[in-house]
Amino acid sequence: MVKTGIIGLGRMGRYHLNLNDEMPESDLQMICDPSDAVREAVAKNFKYESTADFHKMLDKVDAITIAAPTKYHYEIAKECLQAGKHLLVEKPITVNLEEATELFEIAEKNNLVLHIGHVERFNGAVQELKSITENPYLVESRRVGPYNPNFKNDSIVLDLMIHDIDIILNMVNRDIIGVSATGSSILSPTPDLANAAIHFDGGCVANILVSRVTQKKDRTMGISQEGAYIYLDYTTQDINIYREAKEGKVFGDREMKYKNEYIYEKLFVYKDNPLKMEIKHFLECVAGKQERKVTVAHELRSLKVALKIDELLKQKCDNRLEVTI
Repeated sequence: MVKTGIIGLGRMGRYHLNLNDEMPESDLQMICDPSDAVREAVAKNFKYESTADFHKMLDKVDAITIAAPTKYHYEIAKECLQAGKHLLVEKPITVNLEEATELFEIAEKNNLVLHIGHVERFNGAVQELKSITENPYLVESRRVGPYNPNFKNDSIVLDLMIHDIDIILNMVNRDIIGVSATGSSILSPTPDLANAAIHFDGGCVANILVSRVTQKKDRTMGISQEGAYIYLDYTTQDINIYREAKEGKVFGDREMKYKNEYIYEKLFVYKDNPLKMEIKHFLECVAGKQERKVTVAHELRSLKVALKIDELLKQKCDNRLEVTI
């Protein structure tokens, strides 16, 4: 077991608390939140020692989950790493590429595990993608849901779109030759919906749509490649594959109709709680039982692309920007 602590007991922090409480890999020692009211509310269901000052847990734990607001990630993470603590930091790790790079450098120098909390990587359906995708030429991602005023000041790219950016970059694994983005503010001072297109060397295009003003929640991805269309549902962790599609014409007496023929497969996917699997992977890396699933270079590349798209939205730039990433 690894002696653990949690900093930040908001929505994601509570999820981490619930899972660490029940997981045999985690020996939860202490929890932290600056709000007295939050700590008191948590204390009704959990009897862990709590504090408003995360420094007080540094000599009691070996690994820490940081689920505090993003603007505090760099400061907290740097102090924790310098104190020799392994870290799981909720995404985005920072809103600055230089700060993120520095944190990974400190972790490497001190032989510490530093993971970013990209929970969708541990979705059972997502983990199957590498084995069934081959040279996709079109990726269409849709991550939409209803409005929550608690997130009105958050970047929709760093909150929602970064999940799909991370998965697509890992799946396509080619150089990026161009990025474009558009968005619109509906109910918030920042964009509430955005569409980004990523153009890869070799011709693949990824279109990513995110919205927090769509009443029906939807988390899906469609992948077109030679001989197959792959449809993934993040929520149900299902993958459907449509192979060898053929389109033909049928001539009737009065009109011409179209038919679509394909072989349909429903892929068996091992399903578990993605956040639980993420925490387990982190703790097993800390214990030396596993190696990290993605490289640090990929971690930084995903953040770099997300920040570029966020910058385009802030500039209200609708024209394609040629970049090398």
